[in-house]
Amino acid sequence: MSTRSVRLSSLALCIFASALITGFFYAYFCSVMPGLAAADPETAIKAMQGINAVVRNGTFAFSFFGTLAFGAIAIFVLIGAGGWPLAFALAGTAIYGIGAFMVTLLLSVPLNEGLATVTPTPENAGQIWRDYYEPWVMWNALRTLMSALALAAFTASFVALFVQPYTAIRANARMSPQAA
Repeated sequence: MSTRSVRLSSLALCIFASALITGFFYAYFCSVMPGLAAADPETAIKAMQGINAVVRNGTFAFSFFGTLAFGAIAIFVLIGAGGWPLAFALAGTAIYGIGAFMVTLLLSVPLNEGLATVTPTPENAGQIWRDYYEPWVMWNALRTLMSALALAAFTASFVALFVQPYTAIRANARMSPQAA
């Protein structure tokens, strides 16, 4: 496999994993959380506790951890390529790493862990749900946006790398003397 193929393949994995995690966060943004908010708070809490109990699985891990891991691999294999492909891969990895991965670990997971410890009753469920829902939805909106931006950066890196030989040919043709 050529170096170019390895670079394009690593970026394809970045695109695939980041598209999956963007869709995952987006599904919560546009359907899961509004659906839970429409339910009574006690039911919403129990449903979210159930979701959180099963969400950490291999399918989720591929997209959540894979986006960051594939981004690091892409950066490594793109070091020799330089230019826009490397810059976009660095941007995508940083955007995802800080704006989605770290937000999840530092802000969303603690909210989920706190919710896992409560026993909702009709008396306390409303306050528990408000205390959880509002910050969780805000941080998830940020994760969704940052994941989408990372996806765009990885896609731009792939396109920049893909067209690199063709733009080099065109640039060389412009620089070489024309035969009359």
